[in-house]
Amino acid sequence: MPNPRPAAIGVAAVVLTALIASCRPETDRAAQAAAPDARPLPAEVTEAPTDRWTRFRGPLGSGIAALDEPPPPPDAQTGEGILWRTSLPLPGANSPVVWRDRIFVTGADASRREVYCLDAQTGELLWTTPVAEDWTGTPTTHAMTGYAAATGTTDGERVYEVFPTGHVVALDFGGRPVWRRWFDMSEDIYGHASSLVLHGEMLYVQIDLGKPDIGKSHMVALDRLTGETVWDIPRPVQGSWTTPIVIDTGEREELVTSARPWVIAYDPATGEEYWRVRCVEGDSAPSPIYANGHIYVANIYAELTAIRPGGEGNVTGTHVSWSRRGRLPDITSPLSDGELVWTLSTGGVLECHDADDGALHRRERLGMRFRSSPTLCATPFGDRVYLLGEAGECLVIAADREFRLLSAGHLGERVYSSPAFAHGRMYVRGVEHLLCVGGR
Repeated sequence: MPNPRPAAIGVAAVVLTALIASCRPETDRAAQAAAPDARPLPAEVTEAPTDRWTRFRGPLGSGIAALDEPPPPPDAQTGEGILWRTSLPLPGANSPVVWRDRIFVTGADASRREVYCLDAQTGELLWTTPVAEDWTGTPTTHAMTGYAAATGTTDGERVYEVFPTGHVVALDFGGRPVWRRWFDMSEDIYGHASSLVLHGEMLYVQIDLGKPDIGKSHMVALDRLTGETVWDIPRPVQGSWTTPIVIDTGEREELVTSARPWVIAYDPATGEEYWRVRCVEGDSAPSPIYANGHIYVANIYAELTAIRPGGEGNVTGTHVSWSRRGRLPDITSPLSDGELVWTLSTGGVLECHDADDGALHRRERLGMRFRSSPTLCATPFGDRVYLLGEAGECLVIAADREFRLLSAGHLGERVYSSPAFAHGRMYVRGVEHLLCVGGR
């Protein structure tokens, strides 16, 4: 499929050019020579099939991909590095989900909701399935979230999606409906953006609404095969747009959530609360991650906090290893390789902290805006962090304490979602197209 040449990239290109000039990107050979020794990553990441990216931020929700070689920087002007670019019928800020040769995304406007399936190799749109055509209401949304912000998930047989209308659906790989549920999300002031999480036989739907005292926030576990409710528990938190994670502590599994004012861990099987830590302030959108035996959470007006899992009840005074203030994000989620923790603010401040004690190693002002969470690609050439700017910029930096720009490019359109990595390629949902970035 041909790559259209953008008429102009505008101010973003000027900022990107200035950043490249000031940092002088390293060549691949120099980057390989300067790359630090690879750090051990969770087996769930390193052993995950490289043709799958089944949820928001990939395996474990960690934002880490293991690749044989990193995708090259895209060049929207020449089309180099962009293998295909496919127009999508309706807008959305959700991220792609990949299973082998299939990619799934959603699109929606005030009156329509659709699920799309594309061929991962060619970008061909294979099918479109409308969702809840009988629903005539208009959900409350914000321009920054829109009508299709949450990312779905897949188990290889079905794809599961959620919309701000409150509809949760399961479709088979031919686009045929399997089941549909509806939940009241009318108190969501920006529009639902918490992504779905699949674990074992359970599909988790985090529905945080309004203020804690109105009692409408809750977590629901659905049977993935039937859509029936397995458990549904109230949550003492205000509205949030975070996505939960399921972690294995070595002693038990924990379903970890983050929303003002609590980070709360539940038993994934029953919904029983294990523990909670009070450390979240402001409207919550950055999701928690797990690395180095710690849960890391970050949010504007709060702190970057490292929490040891385990324990019972309120463990704020006993299980917080450290907290650090900084230029913290209000949208993007943190990233960690177990030694370092990166945070990226909407205004373009990148911070690198020590995972053990939170010490600040580096603060870099990138001069561009971000809504896409950073992703770490572990490769034989060294670990690299991919940063996608709101205006379409693509920066690749070394996963190191110091800021080293390895390469830079441009996608040619605005990006409000986080990328998916599979087949040695990067799949990006832009405001108009789904793009595939790769060397072959």
